[in-house]
Amino acid sequence: MTTVDLDRVARVLAEVADEEILPRWRNLASGDIREKTGPNDLVTIADEAAERALAARLPGLVPGSVLIGEESVEHDRSLLDLLTEHRPVWIVDPVDGTKNFTEGSDRFAVMVALVQHDATVAAAIYEPVTGRVLLAEHGGGAEMVERETGRSRLRAAEAAGLDVMEGSLNFRFIPDEETRKAVRARADAVLPKRHHRRGCAAFDYRMLATGQWHFAFYWKNMPWDHAPGLLIHAEAGGHAARLDGRAYRPSELAGGLLAAPDADSWHELREAVLGPIG
Repeated sequence: MTTVDLDRVARVLAEVADEEILPRWRNLASGDIREKTGPNDLVTIADEAAERALAARLPGLVPGSVLIGEESVEHDRSLLDLLTEHRPVWIVDPVDGTKNFTEGSDRFAVMVALVQHDATVAAAIYEPVTGRVLLAEHGGGAEMVERETGRSRLRAAEAAGLDVMEGSLNFRFIPDEETRKAVRARADAVLPKRHHRRGCAAFDYRMLATGQWHFAFYWKNMPWDHAPGLLIHAEAGGHAARLDGRAYRPSELAGGLLAAPDADSWHELREAVLGPIG
């Protein structure tokens, strides 16, 4: 299995953020932002410049590796085919939480995963404003490094009853309106005031990996949104799977994802909240 020096990865993410992202934070002109599929799906010059910078640096850390990112795949979806090949592939989301970024919120991050044979082997999530970074390597546990407190091991939440669980439920992309309404109604009944949508998967996965949240549900499975965070959550002791119970694979873009403290909690949430999906 391919290995990588995660501290070097973190340094690259910090350098790129300092050069390409932070100078544009709260400093974007209207022409620096464009819509992709709609008003909630945005890209900025910071996304594009950061992805180019990451593409120039990350492959040098792992010989023979290649890089795909959210912005490059927008122009050439065939790049996703690389995920099932033998070469190590970097997956990057240069600015996760772009809409938050355009609004001046600090809730955005750079997300990176290293994938080989359609399995995630290493991951990093870097928050440019705080300098906080979450790191994980398959089989090696997960840790967080902060400027003030240094390095600490991550631990997902302990199993808990539905009456006290808190987390993130992302209903928006469930295609059938009646199913979407039914899931929301169940969530409101079973998890009153304890399910959120923050517009930043990186934030959700930090909350999961630090044990502050118990669960997260997503309908869309784009790899740059989930490959990094799911490995970090798993190495922190959490459990996640597609809604049909199968293990997550970065190349599989449909079918929904649910993360929970453990397998029993996963099944309880799947039935009690997401049952209408079938």
